Amino acid sequence: MSAAPGWAITQLTNWQFDPRFQQLALFTDGPVQPKVSVVENPARVIIDLPSTDLLAPSEVPMSGPVRSLRAGQFDPETARLVLEMAEGEAVPRLDQVQLRRLAPRHWLVQLPTTVPPPPVPLPRPTPEPPVLTTPVPPAVGRGAQLFGIETTAEGFLLKTTGPVRADVRRLEEQPPRVVVDLDDTLVSQDFPQRNLSVNQFGVERLRTGQFQVNPPVTRIVLDLKDTQVTWEARYSAELGGVMLKPAGVATPPPPAQGPVIALRSVELTPEGLVFTSDEPVRLVTGWENPNEYRLVFNPAQLPENFSGPTLSASSPINNLNISQVDDRTVLALVRVQPGLRVGDPRPLDTERRRILLPLINQLEPVPSTQVPVPPGSKLLVLDAGHGGQDPGAIRVGIQEKNLTLSIVQRLDRKLREQGFYTALTRPDDTFISLGGRVNAAAANRAALFISIHINAMERRNDIQGIETYYTHPNSARLAYMLHRRLVERTGKPDRGVRTRRLYVTNHTSMPAALLEVGFISNPQEREQLLDPNYQDIIADAVVQGVREYLGQ
Repeated sequence: MSAAPGWAITQLTNWQFDPRFQQLALFTDGPVQPKVSVVENPARVIIDLPSTDLLAPSEVPMSGPVRSLRAGQFDPETARLVLEMAEGEAVPRLDQVQLRRLAPRHWLVQLPTTVPPPPVPLPRPTPEPPVLTTPVPPAVGRGAQLFGIETTAEGFLLKTTGPVRADVRRLEEQPPRVVVDLDDTLVSQDFPQRNLSVNQFGVERLRTGQFQVNPPVTRIVLDLKDTQVTWEARYSAELGGVMLKPAGVATPPPPAQGPVIALRSVELTPEGLVFTSDEPVRLVTGWENPNEYRLVFNPAQLPENFSGPTLSASSPINNLNISQVDDRTVLALVRVQPGLRVGDPRPLDTERRRILLPLINQLEPVPSTQVPVPPGSKLLVLDAGHGGQDPGAIRVGIQEKNLTLSIVQRLDRKLREQGFYTALTRPDDTFISLGGRVNAAAANRAALFISIHINAMERRNDIQGIETYYTHPNSARLAYMLHRRLVERTGKPDRGVRTRRLYVTNHTSMPAALLEVGFISNPQEREQLLDPNYQDIIADAVVQGVREYLGQ
């Protein structure tokens, strides 16, 4: 697998303004260099944080010289905070606004004031914000802590140290998000899942941060994949946290407090991983993230004589992590080597004491006869989304995988006719893993990676248009050029170019863009996408964008 550049969006996890001393404190989960500017009419002090993501926009009214504090996402890569001065207050000169770095992830913006500011504290040895480095132990009247998030068959279990009141609301602006605030709750110092890719329940990513310190409010943001599903949250003492799930999905009863089953061993066989227990055990599976497959055994424990496989560089397993999550739950996370995929678990005996997790060899996802590329020429890898047993979005029997393949085949032909060298991640209706698609681009030393997808909106059929995604800065120019030509040639609504950590754009080292060329959920647009002439229009637009990008 090709290594992605060491670039990632930093998250603004918390901010506080102290009107007594005219100080704005900023906390992030990664490095950032704030930029300060002042604007008149109305008088404002603006703080921009480049390459930074915001959990959710907000506006807080103030008293004194500063009337309000607004926080928002200025553009896909810049978080912005605006301090608006009260009526009659002059905007301070830029040289009067001091920007101080207190720690690698802690900044202070000092506005001019007649009140002497308090002494600046020494940087802490850890870069985490104070609220995260000094967690409050659970106690009556002192709130709770969020210490983990578990993906279940029904939704997400937000694990807390005590009762929590949860407020759920949907943000209507794009991109669609659901915001969950846990009142009187701090994020535990050991909380590991601040930015979690889930790709389940119509949720692409789940982000967590300390939205407010006093009183404490923890905020969880669900980045939706254009879904209109209504979400609800309710604390359950039996489950040990807040159950966040789509409305109408029944919360399962807690596991019966019966005997705990011993998971005796895990063996690596030519067919895959074999999990052996002394009695049948309940198994829940799913994807922890795009790279790791999750198996949860309950009620189960790891005995002292538990036996696991020995892995080597030639093993099909890249990593196997088995842990005792609590006294009744065992969690196994499996990461396979490139070129392999995980199959559906199945019992090997009638008593279900031996469970096989198949590891399936994936055919090399590049053309069997690779295109010879002359020195100085560039190869383009074209990716048709989904395929094989993964149909993608489906409406009235029409499958996304067939539309994307047809469009990519037309695009491939048109590019070759104009002298380009191309390779397809899948030339037919074949399942190729996300890792396999990335490997195809790396193996071919591609100059560009272009992925074609069809969009869908749950419970709405009126949405249509073009969306384009990229991850790394070296892909921005490609994404904008392709997007502009698609909107122009199709005449469809412009739904924007966005940054998002999609697997195929995040793990490719060359410029990469993912194009959502229409909505299969919109009847009119669906009929157009089925039309070969319209598919040609899409392909022609991409060809034009590629030629402009490469300067031809």
